[in-house]
Amino acid sequence: MISNHPLDLKADNYRSLMMFMLALLNYALMYAANIFLARALSVDDFDDYSVALSIVTILSTLATLGLEKYALRAIALFRDREDWSKFRGFWVFSLRTISGFSLLLVVLLVIGLEVMLALHNADYHIAIVIYACFLPVMAVTFFLVEVIAAHGAHILSMVIYRLFLPLVYVVLMVVLSYNQVTLTAIYAVLCFGFAWVLTLIVIWIAANMLISPLVTKAPILRYGRKWLRRSLPLVFSSLMMTIMTSSGVVILEILYTSGIDVAIYAIAAQTGGFISLVGTSTNRYYLPMMVIMVDRRDKLSLGRVMKQRTLALGGLVLIILSILVFFGQKILSLFGPDFIAGYHTVLIISIGASVSALFADIPYYLQFMGYHRSVLTLTMVATILMVVLGIILGAKYGAIGVAFAYMVPVVLLFSVLRIMAWHNFRQF
Repeated sequence: MISNHPLDLKADNYRSLMMFMLALLNYALMYAANIFLARALSVDDFDDYSVALSIVTILSTLATLGLEKYALRAIALFRDREDWSKFRGFWVFSLRTISGFSLLLVVLLVIGLEVMLALHNADYHIAIVIYACFLPVMAVTFFLVEVIAAHGAHILSMVIYRLFLPLVYVVLMVVLSYNQVTLTAIYAVLCFGFAWVLTLIVIWIAANMLISPLVTKAPILRYGRKWLRRSLPLVFSSLMMTIMTSSGVVILEILYTSGIDVAIYAIAAQTGGFISLVGTSTNRYYLPMMVIMVDRRDKLSLGRVMKQRTLALGGLVLIILSILVFFGQKILSLFGPDFIAGYHTVLIISIGASVSALFADIPYYLQFMGYHRSVLTLTMVATILMVVLGIILGAKYGAIGVAFAYMVPVVLLFSVLRIMAWHNFRQF
């Protein structure tokens, strides 16, 4: 039993570095998997695989209803105040709500996809449906990752989610390949889906070891509507950010019949988007600390944590950008000669990803301060701008056009949010 794991309120560069290293290992494993798939699958199969991952990624953000992000705030506060009844109520409500809503989304996706493909007389993308069936497993896993992080066990949550998951995925594909199974998009998403199932089992055990025994003995306090009302702004902002980062593949799939255009952008987005992954990964370490500092009105500690995060990530971002500038073409050539064409697309995406990584904590800080409507409105405007620009520029310039459509709104959005946060912090 490790239920008394403390939540450290002092920013530690060592832990930040450990989380970055785990994110780097995750990136390396998934990148290796994509290199393997890009060479093993046909162009159409890799296209189906990329679209399946993009669509289900967007749905997985919606499936949690923001309760996983709200858990970073709620559970950290419930533990700090030893309010075990609310803790148990939130735990039960979140698991039931996320599971039920995820199943509903799967049904709606299957029906919607069937209708849309029938109207356009298009081929049925069975890989999308198969991968979507694992959506409830993914959504509950996302929630448990944040529950563990809110207990202060940031490294544990990252090891399970960032290391164990991709490692199992890669092993499953290697086993299939070793047994001379011809890989297809269906086999690829099945391997990923089973990896999610195993990850859920491991992370469920870890979460129950961390949760205090007092939680299971406490009566359940039900504030479902209140929690949902506070979590929905978080899910909408996260959903729109996910749409900005993942919808490029879907836009190109609609605009172009050639699978290679979609494949090139998918690989470019994964390559350049690693920088934003660094930002979101370290959020699990910093956000629970920020929540308690805001609750305690500790402006000095809050400012120190935010500054430490920006400086630590700033150095990492510069290193990654330099690698992409000087070695980007060689990295893309690992996927095959056709993918070198995505070099400029990678650089454009990486600019937007750098800004979002540096200021990834800012939207959550503003929402913790009560600026839900402002953050939501600005993010919605940026998302609409990205989709509109993506359709217009994508039709004319292909993958590079969609990359510009991603970069411009992201830079504008996070710049405005950073200015808002600066003004708010002066008055805090």
